[in-house]
Amino acid sequence: MNSREAISRALALNNVSIDPEALDRITAYADYLLEWNERINLISRASLENVASHHIVDSVLAARLLPAVSRITDLGTGGGLPGIIISILAPETEVILCDTKAKKINFLNTCVRDLNLPHTRVHDAAQTAPEKTSEILVCRAFATLDKILREGKKYLRPGGRIYAFKGRMATVQEELKALPKKTRYETLAYSLETPGESHERTLVIITT
Repeated sequence: MNSREAISRALALNNVSIDPEALDRITAYADYLLEWNERINLISRASLENVASHHIVDSVLAARLLPAVSRITDLGTGGGLPGIIISILAPETEVILCDTKAKKINFLNTCVRDLNLPHTRVHDAAQTAPEKTSEILVCRAFATLDKILREGKKYLRPGGRIYAFKGRMATVQEELKALPKKTRYETLAYSLETPGESHERTLVIITT
């Protein structure tokens, strides 16, 4: 099964449809991810067989939960998840892909160029200071909530919000206890469906 077929099946299983042009770009991105992952560690090798569902469609579900805004920062984007998916599905939104590792920065710049994402740029956090200009900061599989809040505020304008995409609510509840007491947050439970299994997901929205 090729990438397009695998992604299409995973989307259908989650009752999600996207336009053919977006699917073409997402498929091209998935192929880049797999190709480059043979040389640098973009995603865990243990999850390679489930790239379509656990990485691509998981990020599509995340992108669909975001409100329409003008600028989003993806903190600790790694291989571009969910930032590049957001860029493809919301092409008029400015998306800043933020990471610190040179090899991943190179990969991200290649994707932005080759996938023709004119409103997306890459921020090397190891070399350049944060810009407090985004309305929303997203992160997926990055860090605990207290670290996300501490680092994320550096990229947000006043009143900006953090959208942290997490797994099981039980784990999230423990992380919530570590946040400063006056932290304003809300949670949303949803799921990623794969053949024969439902995977618990939790979105934590923090207002800074």
